[in-house]
Amino acid sequence: MDIDFKEYQLSCELRGHEDDVRRICVCDNVGIATSSRDKTIRFWSLDASDKRMYLSSKLLLGHTSFVGPLAWISPNEEYPEGGLVSGGMDTMVLVWDLRTGEKVRMLKGHQLQVTGIALDDEDIVSSSVDCTLRRWRNGQLVEFWEAHNAPIQAVVKMPSGELVSGSSDTTLKLWKGKTCVHTFTGHTGFSSISFTTS
Repeated sequence: MDIDFKEYQLSCELRGHEDDVRRICVCDNVGIATSSRDKTIRFWSLDASDKRMYLSSKLLLGHTSFVGPLAWISPNEEYPEGGLVSGGMDTMVLVWDLRTGEKVRMLKGHQLQVTGIALDDEDIVSSSVDCTLRRWRNGQLVEFWEAHNAPIQAVVKMPSGELVSGSSDTTLKLWKGKTCVHTFTGHTGFSSISFTTS
């Protein structure tokens, strides 16, 4: 399949971070969130006067080291304008209310950098360089388990409901609850995963 690159043009450029951008999170049709080594998260909203442009509408401050993974919480009763979950090198998982731009929960438990965030219904599942997956519910740690024998680089939730983790041990693992139902091998370097739905 040939790609005609003339069809693709830069529509806008988002400037504001003071160091490299680590993650990008598309937040439904509401906006885009970005995290950075500058210890911040920026939320970019569509410009009402030009639907091709985005404006930095919120600056989220609370991490004490660089910020990595992000997850979008769709608007609900608790977060009427949506929310974000972030993880950082500071070992924290933070939950943000986008209506106020304030952090509403600080989830402490990981011993090393948080590398991945997945939302599992009302729960938050985080992965870390400390080799564990942790499940959080209503701001409380409800379970954790050592999932790999090397740093975990990412975790995602599959449409079928299972979780998949990817690790520097070169494996991917499929989880039902805390039970590993399959280990995928084949990578020769560390595994990092992303998942998109159409």
